[in-house]
Amino acid sequence: MIAIIGILVALLLPAIQAAREAARRTECQNRLKQIGLAMQNYHDTQKSFPMGRERTDQYGVSWAFRLLPEMEESAVYASRDKSKRVDDEANARAMRTPIQVYACPSRRSAAADRDFDNNDTPPQVTGVATLGDFAANAGRDWRTGMNTASGAVEIMSSDAIDGSVAGPMFTGSRINGRRVTDGLSKTLAVGERHIPPANSSGTDNMQEYHQGDTAFLSGDMPMTIFCGSDQGLASGQDDPGLGKFGGPHPGVVMFVYLDGHVEPLAIDIDIATLQALSTIAGDEVVRE
Repeated sequence: MIAIIGILVALLLPAIQAAREAARRTECQNRLKQIGLAMQNYHDTQKSFPMGRERTDQYGVSWAFRLLPEMEESAVYASRDKSKRVDDEANARAMRTPIQVYACPSRRSAAADRDFDNNDTPPQVTGVATLGDFAANAGRDWRTGMNTASGAVEIMSSDAIDGSVAGPMFTGSRINGRRVTDGLSKTLAVGERHIPPANSSGTDNMQEYHQGDTAFLSGDMPMTIFCGSDQGLASGQDDPGLGKFGGPHPGVVMFVYLDGHVEPLAIDIDIATLQALSTIAGDEVVRE
């Protein structure tokens, strides 16, 4: 009898796990849908999609923070003290409040347990910042909008950015719907962000920095809030690449488009097609 029960459990367990993942994927899809609706509401009132970030230091905030009032988190948004660093205690409510919509249920629950970036040096404040599992589509390169030619990071004017390589949200972006000539339904807005495996040999207290998994509502760490398409999608959980879209769902990555619809992309999608979907004005033809 015990052997029979064991066999039945072994047969049923995969089906149970599959059902649970299906439910989590549906919830992830719903959360992306909420993000897409918030973006549309933001565009209606501000006449542009949320700026990816306005600064590259510890005083800036991300696109995800700007969307908070559109997701019934106005109190968190209003609590920010712009004169203080994001990791300052004065900004605890603004930067350390778990936001359920920003967590993928197949990966983890909403929490405030991330480190703050500290200008690419060991963090001053650890384990208290809001996490996030999604990234804005910056275009073909997650560094879009950043001028590093002089050696110092500068924010370029979004008017000077080539729409054939740029996405709708990047460093210093101010993109409105009219500029998306590829079509809102053919342009990625936000997708699941890949988090590379932890490096067990790291001893500099910057493990989350190396994974691109630091404070999500602040704007100082671009690899936490942006992804690009030039490297394709993450091939799986063990992919070491940073700046890639990727998620915990088998075989697919979930995205919301600028028109608000949610659609998964296969992880082996042709890179040229992914690049076409990531730009706002490339004039590429993307099949259904």
